[in-house]
Amino acid sequence: MSEATSSAQSTTVSLAVFAAATELPSIEDQLQRLQRKADLLVPGGLAEAASWCAGNASAQTLLVDIAGHPHPLAALLELATQCGPTCRIVALGVQDDVAFYRQLLSAGIFDYLLKPLRLDILADTLARAEEDRPLGHDGVVRAGRTVAVVGTSGGVGTSTLVTALGQWLAQAQHTPTVLVDFDRRQSDLPLLLGLEADAGLAHLLDAPSIDPRLLQRTLLNGSVGTTASRLQLLAQRPGPETPVAPERVLELGAALCQLFSLSLWDLPSHRPAGSDEVLIHADVRIVLTELNVQGARNTQRLLSEIGDERDGQQLLLVTSAAHHVSQAVLSAEQFQSFVGRTIHAHLPHAGDVLAASLLQGALERNNAPAYAQAISNLGRGLLNLPAHSAAEPVDGLLQRLSRQLGLRPAPRKAAV
Repeated sequence: MSEATSSAQSTTVSLAVFAAATELPSIEDQLQRLQRKADLLVPGGLAEAASWCAGNASAQTLLVDIAGHPHPLAALLELATQCGPTCRIVALGVQDDVAFYRQLLSAGIFDYLLKPLRLDILADTLARAEEDRPLGHDGVVRAGRTVAVVGTSGGVGTSTLVTALGQWLAQAQHTPTVLVDFDRRQSDLPLLLGLEADAGLAHLLDAPSIDPRLLQRTLLNGSVGTTASRLQLLAQRPGPETPVAPERVLELGAALCQLFSLSLWDLPSHRPAGSDEVLIHADVRIVLTELNVQGARNTQRLLSEIGDERDGQQLLLVTSAAHHVSQAVLSAEQFQSFVGRTIHAHLPHAGDVLAASLLQGALERNNAPAYAQAISNLGRGLLNLPAHSAAEPVDGLLQRLSRQLGLRPAPRKAAV
């Protein structure tokens, strides 16, 4: 395990409480009676919890007061995304409403306790949280989402997109994110992040099963110099693509979904064994291509092979000027008419500027402002945030909440 990763894990607290200042002494007294101790007792509620989580490693169990918040469901979803699936969130409130309680559980919130807290119920909740045992047999365990990024050909900037997008998610939105470099021939992500990869991914794929402890030791801190990094990397040194069992890839994807809010897979255009399994089961599939005839033909063929969105999986078509804008011999309208799909985003040419930043270390997307803005907009789309505003309107949050609560066709998620 790297020193950075070890340090990040050592800062993780077992129990953090964010509640009204007048209620903290009572909660602390109850915890003492239960022979438990909160590592953190902070006056406040959802806003204070979100602010703390943005700068620290996630707590294992988080008690947060939602009383008085105008939109507690939406705010809890935001907090859950920021904390990651490993954090058990227990909401404290005064709203005695069965429908509201069911909505919280359906959204993946671990439990909801009415104030003032009852000692026996608090004891049971903390014990179940410690054992990661949701209430009832039908409790929903929060899991992260898988985003598969694949180019229609080599050299279109897929690895650069994955790196820049992962950096934005982790740094700007404090979202626990892991990047999986599945291009085992080239393995460009370590270079783009200024890291030195070992054989971690290869060992995991060769193992008879995915050991969670080995997986956590294999992850590399994707933000050099930070201890509570929200960005992790799973990769290996460049080499031959040895055969891999598809079920092992699915098992790996499922394990990552239990640790991170978002898993971004960098899939090479030649789609080695295991790639199609990721594409089939991913929540979001990003297809990256260039605006030329070859790109249009490759896109049409790829889309026919990986399917559409009928099972609830989101499909985003992104065009790239990876080489130079002058090579875009097709207009966006011509391209869309040929492939039969709408272009969701366009990445402007920034290869020279971004390549120059690698001489100083990790990729620095902000050296190319137009490219950085396109990455920000794409990332906001993944999180259902507005493209041009730093503040998210309530309607956007509630729309995301309705999707999380099953008010749309559920995405096909077998293992990844």
